[in-house]
Amino acid sequence: MKKLLTGALALALSVSLAACSKSVDQSAAASTPAGSSSSATTPTDTMSSATTDDTGTDATDGATGATAGPVDQSTPEAAMTSWLGAMVAGDGNTVCSLMATSGKAISSIPNAAAACGKTITPMLDQIKELGAAFKGLKISGATVSGNTATFESVTTEPALAADVVASFKAVKIGGKWYVTQG
Repeated sequence: MKKLLTGALALALSVSLAACSKSVDQSAAASTPAGSSSSATTPTDTMSSATTDDTGTDATDGATGATAGPVDQSTPEAAMTSWLGAMVAGDGNTVCSLMATSGKAISSIPNAAAACGKTITPMLDQIKELGAAFKGLKISGATVSGNTATFESVTTEPALAADVVASFKAVKIGGKWYVTQG
């Protein structure tokens, strides 16, 4: 049962992140004038400072009222814990604010955070019942190298979370850690 639960959650997270990254890429492409050169979609970008989405978008759009708890981006482990908490709480806007793609925080790409939230929230509704399996989540031992971190060797409580987070990475942008695909 645990293996099935872990596999289902890992798959849901990967699909959600991929869908969100796709909506972000489309938003970035739509906001780049034709013929201009944009570094928004190149993975080798220099990482820049980012803040949460200040577009005035209602944080409850598409949300179910569940709260993910406090967001902490001070370490890769804290960012991953906040991200997973937001995932299983069904809080798509927080999930998106904790993610980066192509070397940029999603919240720093015009229209991307809103597109991500709208794309990912319906998917999160399907995994909310798995939230109980992540009560009291603790992650330690991320492997940090400069501004990137991996979770392949982490210790987690509950133990099944280690399999879920192993395929993800974290990147440090503007002093804050963000979750990205591995």
